[in-house]
Amino acid sequence: MAKYDLALFHAPSVFDFRRRAMFKCLTSEVVPSFQVFDMYPYGFLTLSTWLSRRGRRVGIFNLASKMILDPDYDPLKTIRSVNSLVYGVDLHWLVHAHGALEVARLIKSEHPDSLVLLGGVSATYFWREILEAHPYVDAVALGDTTEEAVEQIVERVDRGRGLEGIPGVAWRDADGRIRLEPPRDPPQTLDPYEVDHRILVKMTLRERDLALVAPCASFISTPIAAVLTVKGCPYNCVTCGGSRSAQERIFGRRGVALKSPEAIVREAESISSISKMTIFFIGDLRLGRGEEGALEVVERLKRADLDNPLMFEFFYPASRRLLEALRSLGYDVYIQISPESQDESVRRAFGRIYGNEELERMVRASGELGFRRLDLYFMTGLPRQTPEIAAGVADYVDRLINLHGGGRMDAFTAPLAPFVDPGSPAFEHPEAYGYEILFRDLESHRRALEEPHWSLTLNYRTKWMDRPDIVEASLNASLNLARVKRNRGMIGEDLYEIIEERVALDREIFSRLQRGPLTPEEESEFLERARELTINKEVAINKELYPTVPLSECLRLSPPLNFIVARVIGQTKAV
Repeated sequence: MAKYDLALFHAPSVFDFRRRAMFKCLTSEVVPSFQVFDMYPYGFLTLSTWLSRRGRRVGIFNLASKMILDPDYDPLKTIRSVNSLVYGVDLHWLVHAHGALEVARLIKSEHPDSLVLLGGVSATYFWREILEAHPYVDAVALGDTTEEAVEQIVERVDRGRGLEGIPGVAWRDADGRIRLEPPRDPPQTLDPYEVDHRILVKMTLRERDLALVAPCASFISTPIAAVLTVKGCPYNCVTCGGSRSAQERIFGRRGVALKSPEAIVREAESISSISKMTIFFIGDLRLGRGEEGALEVVERLKRADLDNPLMFEFFYPASRRLLEALRSLGYDVYIQISPESQDESVRRAFGRIYGNEELERMVRASGELGFRRLDLYFMTGLPRQTPEIAAGVADYVDRLINLHGGGRMDAFTAPLAPFVDPGSPAFEHPEAYGYEILFRDLESHRRALEEPHWSLTLNYRTKWMDRPDIVEASLNASLNLARVKRNRGMIGEDLYEIIEERVALDREIFSRLQRGPLTPEEESEFLERARELTINKEVAINKELYPTVPLSECLRLSPPLNFIVARVIGQTKAV
């Protein structure tokens, strides 16, 4: 039986998704994961690095990824085989409310004397309900940075002691009483929490199962790595759990915490030392440091002379000066921005305080400078957004393509789904933003995830759109945008037909459910059709979202590691 100090488990959003007739792929269209949200949070890497550097043995077990890649895989076998002082399960995104709790329950049933720990944004928000309603969860690590707390928890468990006095922990003592320790102040710098990305190579060699260690199921075919540059946000987008007011409410964070330019580059170099995969820099480099600070980061990256594709995101349009600096990093530079809507009043109501003129200036400049690609992201389910406005995004994208001119531009649209984030302005004060929140406690969200169609999972409606309106507007937006991209030669006829078929099936299932529950025969039929379309469509979308060099061609490891890891990759089925 493998022995760890901390074993980190990532669950699918719905634990038994393979046995359920569910159609929810539209909810994961713009993230590098499938509809079960198989990508584990960045915190798994920071925790693994932090504890490993202190002599602790940490394992990552991505059950969701393995369940996608191997239809015959039994996650209970992994849970049984892993022996650890502490078992950690992430409940970061609320979409994992079902899977995370079920994995925690299974861990406790197989290892009754162990300590089962939850952590993440959603776990922090719902900590009391978790401990009151789920006796198999022993503790919750609270906050956006829990490395010190988890280290102390592991030490206490190793010594057979309780968790009293550990800041930033809620727990159940030996008498069954729920106890909340004093909060831990959020850090103001992220430099102590750098990730050593080589740790994934070590775990792959140890487990000899890449599907269990990989950040997500698509990692083998479309690998991407990330460097977190900032925590916290000065903006207050109304549905976002990472917004300024949500961060203060949930974590007590009253400002951003930055990773220094030197630490950002070191982490990027650690990725580049082992692979040629794309590096995504999470967070607008201007947050907390302004344009001059962002330019300093870019200059240091330029001196590092990385040959990896690089990807940067912007929370508001970038100046030509900053774009020119980024373009100087090389040919494979990708940039992205999320206007959310083509309608300025909708965008501003959501919290993106810029107009189309600024956006179009950035689009034009990015085309003139010849970036490898500019990506734009739009959303349905926003304040002041009508079905007509949501469905009209394709016409605006068509116009932006003309403005962009040279280089490559792409655009994506998806519903705000499945949830308005707890702690966000719209969740806490829905009437002020034109929202109605349909359920508020963790259990209601957990049950909603079991619904067969994503429309029934949504925890909100707006003054402008009820849930059926959001479904129809989202499908119209998706199909209209696909039609524009096909006509512009951005996608082929084959992908367009997959999207068209997926939209038709989505409408068929949604319409049928209006008349009542599915029969077992209908469930079986829809499940088979949905599974095939989901895999085909989401693999295609992932290849559209990110550069497509497979992992086997990205690695640069010295012998004999390169041969061993290549053999492990070869034994893992890609999607």
